[in-house]
Amino acid sequence: MSSYDIIVIGGGSGGLVVAVGAAQLGARVALIEKKALGGDCLYTGCVPSKTMIRSARFAADVKRAESLGFAPTHLQFADHNFASITGRVQRVIETVAEHDAPDVFRKQGVNVIFGTPRFLSPHELEIEQTAQQAQASDNGNGRKTTGKVTLSARRFCISTGSRPAAPPIEGLEEIGFITNEEIFHLTTLPRRLLVLGAGPIGLELGQSLARFGSEVTIVEMGERVLPKEDEEVSQTLDKILRAEGLKILLNTKAVRASKSSDGKTLIVERRDESGKTTTEELHADEILVAAGRKPNIEGLNLEAAGVLYDKERIITDDYLRTSQKSIFAAGDVTGHFPFTHMAAYEASIVIRNALLFFPLLQKTDFRVVPWATYTDPEIARVGMTEREAGKEYGDENIRIYRTAFAENDRAQAEEATQGFMKFVCTRKNKILGAHMVGAHAGELIHEIVLAMSENLPVTKLGAMIHVYPTLTQVNQKAGLDAVLAKLTSPTVKKILAWYLALRR
Repeated sequence: MSSYDIIVIGGGSGGLVVAVGAAQLGARVALIEKKALGGDCLYTGCVPSKTMIRSARFAADVKRAESLGFAPTHLQFADHNFASITGRVQRVIETVAEHDAPDVFRKQGVNVIFGTPRFLSPHELEIEQTAQQAQASDNGNGRKTTGKVTLSARRFCISTGSRPAAPPIEGLEEIGFITNEEIFHLTTLPRRLLVLGAGPIGLELGQSLARFGSEVTIVEMGERVLPKEDEEVSQTLDKILRAEGLKILLNTKAVRASKSSDGKTLIVERRDESGKTTTEELHADEILVAAGRKPNIEGLNLEAAGVLYDKERIITDDYLRTSQKSIFAAGDVTGHFPFTHMAAYEASIVIRNALLFFPLLQKTDFRVVPWATYTDPEIARVGMTEREAGKEYGDENIRIYRTAFAENDRAQAEEATQGFMKFVCTRKNKILGAHMVGAHAGELIHEIVLAMSENLPVTKLGAMIHVYPTLTQVNQKAGLDAVLAKLTSPTVKKILAWYLALRR
């Protein structure tokens, strides 16, 4: 039985960071993965979706060629066109996957073992291997044997990620559906697409396929799209997507699915403002399920390890320790934040806490967590929404600074004038949160992340020199507005008037 300082279960973003980081510190590390290194982000998430979104943005730009000074142009998307789009997606995945090849990590001291893991005890793990998995593995003993391999370790990190969760809709399993795990392999563009869920995945992919030519209908049980975002952000994006031709049904519950002569039928119940419910029949060629995710913990035999969990996550403390203190967890499986960058952050915490002793342990700090939704325009957010800040500090104690992209010269030049930047601050200009709808919002948010991390007031962004013309000046404009509000307060104006009178 091979023994390690730490065994990492799961070769996604979080697991790879833990494995490499621990090996670089001199630990003996084994990394266990069922299929391929890279995880959801590489194969079914960030990389393929952003690749497809880029192609969709080009299609949208072609449609507005006239507004950019060209003759009107139109793209025809036949089936072979869409096969080319998804083919490009797969080529990009293959290119990026080279960075996550097993030998890359083996050269850094990580034993990469492919197989299906199962805990035998808090310190023992059994790996079931097929012949193909055994051939691709480094079992630490020079042998490539099929069957079961038993490993032991002082510490473990579970980083097995998450997968799409299918809602309990009658008949849905029988007629079939797709998720983000299948959509990037389609070779034919669905003429009509139903999307269940108005979160980031549903809106990103729904908008993309609509730009390629699908008739897209979004079905959302809640009152608004992107329910975790600031309400003003949700409302703005809702209007933009509807203007592009997407049909968005809010307060709508899917109750039954069936096959029909021309595709698939979905029966939904819609609730109006008075609370009255009506039934409607929707038709589509394909149904995309984007209504939440669930942790990949089946088969791990966590009971034998003494690890507590529920249907949404493995339960961890502030140090990312599970109920079994020698076993840690990082990434989507913790249920904290379903983002690749947060998996990497949590992995950095695990490296320290799993290998060092108590005085050097580090708690997680989720005070300043940014994220983005890659619709067009993009959505970015960090910190509190206006409603959240009002509840905690009182509406009378918060200040809102807002800049429209239409007021930005670079946005005008780029014809990217949709959206706004919104700062939520205290009366003393401490930044509580920032919310953006606009071009490259996912890039522009980082200036604010740094300001919040260093506890800088919003006025510092106004005082900072920004290159002209750039989109980042939407951040500077908000800072200048805060400075101006300070200078034009009644008290300051009185003091300034008194001072000027003395100088006359």
